[in-house]
Amino acid sequence: MKKFSLLTALCILLTTPGFAQQPAGRADVWGVSPPASDDRFSNPKSKLYAGPDGYWNTGEVRANTGGTAYKFNGAFRLISKQIIAVKDLQTLLFDFGIDTQPTPGVYKIASKGDAAQKTVKLSFADVGNNRILEWSSGEGAGMLTVTSVNGFLYATTRNVALKPTGMSNKGEWSKPMTLGFEGAMKIQ
Repeated sequence: MKKFSLLTALCILLTTPGFAQQPAGRADVWGVSPPASDDRFSNPKSKLYAGPDGYWNTGEVRANTGGTAYKFNGAFRLISKQIIAVKDLQTLLFDFGIDTQPTPGVYKIASKGDAAQKTVKLSFADVGNNRILEWSSGEGAGMLTVTSVNGFLYATTRNVALKPTGMSNKGEWSKPMTLGFEGAMKIQ
């Protein structure tokens, strides 16, 4: 009987951590770089510095339309007056209404970008499978935070509501999109 009690107690002890609650603040793990054996990539003074949280001219996009989820790390750069995060045929566009990098600050996500008014327009497009799907921001869609971190512009946003605007957004694609982003690009 003692062996059975000891075995039962051991089983309970080994399985309990799997049901333990996550520590507060750990539910959102975006941009958390894996631990490294040294600081060559995390030290801003190193020639091999990989940018804030490992984002070197890349950004992580997470979006959901209710039926379809998008999740990718894409190139994050200033191209033709707009900042984009792109991978394959999926593009997230940041339009600040200027042809340079934005200044650090908190921007309202709106239907039109205007850096002087601290507004930015966000658009997401998927042009794969012979169709053009697009979602764009409207007034009061959320906030985008741009900070300057060790020579990088670091942008974050969560739970932004985008409206379907593409010519192929019909049927299951006519649902609104919820979008999140985090990334960093080298200040030019």
